[in-house]
Amino acid sequence: MTSEGSKVQQIQYPVTSSRRKVLTKRGRPGGDDSRARILSSAGKLFASRGYNGVSMRELARAAKVNLGAISYHFGGKRKLYHETTMRLIKDIGPVFGPIISRLCDEIKKAAGDREALASCFEKFLRDMLHAVLGKRSMRWQMAFLLREFHQPSREFPIILEERISPMHDAVGSLVAAALCRDPDHQSVCLVSQALIGQVMSFGASRTVVCARLGWEDYNRERIDMIADTLIPATLASLGLPSRAVDVQGTSL
Repeated sequence: MTSEGSKVQQIQYPVTSSRRKVLTKRGRPGGDDSRARILSSAGKLFASRGYNGVSMRELARAAKVNLGAISYHFGGKRKLYHETTMRLIKDIGPVFGPIISRLCDEIKKAAGDREALASCFEKFLRDMLHAVLGKRSMRWQMAFLLREFHQPSREFPIILEERISPMHDAVGSLVAAALCRDPDHQSVCLVSQALIGQVMSFGASRTVVCARLGWEDYNRERIDMIADTLIPATLASLGLPSRAVDVQGTSL
C-alpha cells in the first residue's frame, strides 16, 4: 500500500535473458523463432493430412507454441496455409530454378542437333531425379504439391504460375525441339507432363519401390540407377539417340 493506502504499487520484474529463453521455448507469441516453427510444422501437417485434416490445436502442439501464437503471427489457419504455400514456393525456387536455367541454355546451344538434345535431356532428368528423390525436405514439399494437384486450393494458381508453368515451359521447349513441333501444340504439353510426371511418381511411390527392391531408402547410387533405367526408354519415345546402359549405369 502507498502512504495514502489507496493505490497498489506495481512492481516490475526485469525479464532476464534466461527467462526470455524459457518464454520463447514455451511459444510466447513474440518469440523470435515461433513463426518459423509454426511454418515448418504446418507444412508437414498440411502435406500429410490436408487443410481440413489439421486443427489449430494440432498445429500449435506440433510447433510447440501456444494456440494464440498462430493468430498472433498469421491471423488464423487460412492465412497460415497461404503463408506456408508461399514459403514452399520460395524454398523450392533455388532447387529447380538452376535446373530450368541449365535446360534452357543447353537447348539453345544444341541448335537442333539431336545428339546434343539427347545429352541435354539426360542431364535434365538426372538432375530432376536427384532433386526430387535426394533432398529430405522435398518429401513433405512434394506431398504438399501433390495434394494441391489432387485437391487444389485458392493457392493453386500461384503454384501454377510460379513453379509449375516455368518447369513445363522449359521441358516443352525440349520436347518441341525433339519432335519438331510447335511448343504450343497440345501434344507437346502432354508429353512434357508425362516426362515430369515420371519423376514425381518415383517420389510419390518411394515406399513401394523400396519395398519391392529391398531398399531401405533411396541414395545417390540408387537414384542414378533409376535414371539409367528411365533415360533410354524416354529418349526413344522422343526419337532421340540413346546409349544402352545396364542397371548399374555402365555403358554397354
